[in-house]
Amino acid sequence: MSNPKGIRHYQGVFTDTHNWAKFAHRPGDVFICVPPKSGTTWMQSICGLLIFGDPDAEIAYPEVSPWIEFRLSSKSTEAKLEWLSRQTHQRFIKSHSPLDGVPFFEECVYIVVHRHPLDVHFSMWHHVQNMKIDHIDHLHTDDISANFEAFLANSIKDEGLDQPSLELITRHYQTARAISHLPNVHMFHYNTLSQDLHGQMQRVAAAIGVSHPPELFEKLVAKATFKSMKENAVRTAPGAVGGLYKDPSAFFESGTSRKWEGKLNAIQLAAYDTRIAGLLSAEDIRYLEAGLG
Repeated sequence: MSNPKGIRHYQGVFTDTHNWAKFAHRPGDVFICVPPKSGTTWMQSICGLLIFGDPDAEIAYPEVSPWIEFRLSSKSTEAKLEWLSRQTHQRFIKSHSPLDGVPFFEECVYIVVHRHPLDVHFSMWHHVQNMKIDHIDHLHTDDISANFEAFLANSIKDEGLDQPSLELITRHYQTARAISHLPNVHMFHYNTLSQDLHGQMQRVAAAIGVSHPPELFEKLVAKATFKSMKENAVRTAPGAVGGLYKDPSAFFESGTSRKWEGKLNAIQLAAYDTRIAGLLSAEDIRYLEAGLG
């Protein structure tokens, strides 16, 4: 059963899920559904490497894999859809929206990635400081306390959709978990990708239905490392081709976890614990924060 028309609409500074209205899917399409700053570009590169199977190809995978929902693109939605229609390889498409805002097709594949919300928050702050556009600068000022309060308080009904807010991250997780029992929905975690890239790329390959000889697979894994993507940021960072960043390599800041240490005090961490406990069960929090459970 597919539901391309009955999706929930989300709209923010950058996002408008109305853009799916004219999308025509193909069997085997891969939807990469990830909250902002949670591993989207990483998974786009992984899928691109596995689909094209050429570790030496100079391909800007984020450009091949369009963000249909993005409303501020220099390319119109129609142009992006036309670009997709002309692709002859297995297509892979980016989304930041909760999965109830993405069209669902049984014959397509859904790859979901999540990351510790506090890492997302501080990664997003760094990301905004590196951008040349200023649409959400007011949400990511030098006032760490005010930024963090907004992260906890904002809802997806206001600016939280593209901040992102804690509510957006937990909503994204809940909508993914609700359909994770389906055979075409595959959940990944940033921590696990960091700790076992080879094993997780094997999972992705199985999910999207591709395989490569072991020697080639090792080369593809080497190209998907954080170090490799940072070294090739002019090609691997989304928007770098169009000059979106002050420093394209800074898009891949560090790839580390626990970015909040030394930045948040005990009171702020307690406020986070209270807020997320009101949004998710203890079991779901363990998974969202660490990929456990």
